[in-house]
Amino acid sequence: MASRRALKKKITYIAGELFMASLIEGVDRETVINAVHNVLALLPRISHTEPGNVKGFYKKLKEDLEKEVTVVADEVAKTAKA
Repeated sequence: MASRRALKKKITYIAGELFMASLIEGVDRETVINAVHNVLALLPRISHTEPGNVKGFYKKLKEDLEKEVTVVADEVAKTAKA
């Protein structure tokens, strides 16, 4: 398992990259900014791991992160098709 510090840095990096996607012409900025906000909301969750269910906790965290990244990827894909 990676350290919490490394995981927080990785999530912060992903949020920065998602924010850069909001600068693409034609992307719905509101949707992207909401996704970035939701990704940054994952950071405090890392510090409060559920005792007894650590594996499930990080699995849920990963699913939430992937869901928000998918939202932005879909938004950028719509712009590329147009």
